[in-house]
Amino acid sequence: MWSDHKVVRRCGCGPVAAYDLLLYLEKKHKKDFSFPLTRQEYIRGLEKLQRRYFPLLYPRGINGLLLTFGLNRMFLERRLPYVAVWAASGRKLFARMADMLRHDIPVVLSVGPNFPLVWQKNRLVFYRLASDGRFLPAADVTGHYVTALEMTDEWVKIASWGRSYYIRIDDYEDYVNRYSNFLFSNLVLIRQKERN
Repeated sequence: MWSDHKVVRRCGCGPVAAYDLLLYLEKKHKKDFSFPLTRQEYIRGLEKLQRRYFPLLYPRGINGLLLTFGLNRMFLERRLPYVAVWAASGRKLFARMADMLRHDIPVVLSVGPNFPLVWQKNRLVFYRLASDGRFLPAADVTGHYVTALEMTDEWVKIASWGRSYYIRIDDYEDYVNRYSNFLFSNLVLIRQKERN
């Protein structure tokens, strides 16, 4: 919501997830990296990244293939030792996520749109962790990218628009199988390149 650009506010979740990933990986790999500390610096960097690598198609945003293409261009130009692919198989989604997190790589995860019945309004519930340890419904989404940060056997901790939530793994799989599909609801699989 910080951006002055309507398109970024409406459908910029893909570039936001990609930018957060980039900031983390650059901090990890570059000694001279300085983390943008102000809101203005963050927005300026996000909008520059969006224009250069991630074309948004209003009101839908960006699909997984274009997001992956932009990430690979970004990795190459910034000399980061990674390669990204759009993982369209659902069977290995959470195993791949666990592997990326074990290798200290945040995961760009998509909650795809309703498909093939695109006019339906089915949504995936996001939860917040209450002070008493219970998970309470906090939001619901469709057609949205988030960044997965941690996972257990039952839950995935995510960042969405700068806020922390949780997704129940069973809920995600049920949403994808009933209302979307793994072509749209999946993750960007990122692997570190082998050193020569």
